[in-house]
Amino acid sequence: CITEHVPVPVEKCEPITEDALLTLIHENQYIQSCSSNKKKDVNSLSSLITRDLSQSDCIKLGNGVEKFFIDLIMKFTSYTNIKEKNKKGEKEKDHLFCDEEKKVIYYAELKANLNLDTEKSMSTYTKCIAIAEGLKTEYPEYTINWCLLGLRQLTSHDMPSIIQKKYSTIKDNLFGINQYLTMLNIDLRFNIETYTSLLNNIANAMFD
Repeated sequence: CITEHVPVPVEKCEPITEDALLTLIHENQYIQSCSSNKKKDVNSLSSLITRDLSQSDCIKLGNGVEKFFIDLIMKFTSYTNIKEKNKKGEKEKDHLFCDEEKKVIYYAELKANLNLDTEKSMSTYTKCIAIAEGLKTEYPEYTINWCLLGLRQLTSHDMPSIIQKKYSTIKDNLFGINQYLTMLNIDLRFNIETYTSLLNNIANAMFD
């Protein structure tokens, strides 16, 4: 109700009613062009879950699966969990185990969805490389075995080509869950049915 440089008395302004606000909503091009996309990203861990999950639930699920596999590794190997509490200025490591007998360090960065944009995918594998190099310096007498683990797929060969291309720089260290279990010398392999069942059991235990 105000023309540029020409003040208009307040009493002549059109009253701002609820109908006026609704009209603005209906006439706003951006608002009207938006729609809700409730489809699950086929590349995400949550796409294997049958129950509906909020965005917050999906994040919690990824954390739950990460912690489940820590327990599995601790239960079925003699490895020591050497992951320390996060320190300011240091890059966080998702999984970090030591086989003292064979002098092997196992490091893994876990992702519930590897279908990240170019910048984020690059920062992800760059972080992995930097941590692996740091571990070689920190543990010079140990072999460093490491991977970027996509929790959605059983092997890297199951990943869409677009994802494989994003991480081509570390293609030999891009793993699915079965490859990770092989690296850890754990005698357990999933097929898509048994893995889906496991994930749904975890989700149901978390959110029931």
